[in-house]
Amino acid sequence: MISNILPRAAWCAALAVAVAGAASAQTERGGVYIQGAYSWLNFEAEDTGYEVDTDAITARIGMQITPMFGIEADISTGIDDGGFDFDSDEDDLDFDDNNDGDFTDIINASGDLGLDFMAAAYARAVFPIADKFEVSARVGYAYAEVNGNAVTPGGNTVTFAEDAEDGFTAGAGITYDLTENLELRADYTWYGFDAVDATGTTVALGFKF
Repeated sequence: MISNILPRAAWCAALAVAVAGAASAQTERGGVYIQGAYSWLNFEAEDTGYEVDTDAITARIGMQITPMFGIEADISTGIDDGGFDFDSDEDDLDFDDNNDGDFTDIINASGDLGLDFMAAAYARAVFPIADKFEVSARVGYAYAEVNGNAVTPGGNTVTFAEDAEDGFTAGAGITYDLTENLELRADYTWYGFDAVDATGTTVALGFKF
């Protein structure tokens, strides 16, 4: 009788230790975090293939609800005007039908692109792969406002008003824990705006509360 009880007690004790360890890991990976980042962004018009690069700074806040699931939001603002080249003659300048200075017009002409801001909210899945490393995937929705101007090959300046786009976004990243509270994270993100595809690479330093 006692010989049967002892193995079961030992098994229950081991299970309790395992559960306690999982709960401890869950606590360590849970909670609120903030991050500051530098972002490199690329915008490309789907119909013409013209593209422009620009840089931005990004602020992010998130909450790790469980060890494998969280939510977060970030906002980026441009810190320079990305230059882009117009490599055809003036007759080929590809504005849309009404030339209303929209997002596609800004990408399709030479000049400067200014990112006023881009904001996004995500659901994020996290997968630990080592003691200090984890990979993640996220999906969400983004909204961006840009402004720009263009100089045609003939020397005429075309000034655009601000335009805004929104669309679904998805990405993946990897995180390294520098300390118990500090982390270094890199992300690659795709933004599916109407008629314009954008991608971003972000390197962030974060603090976990």
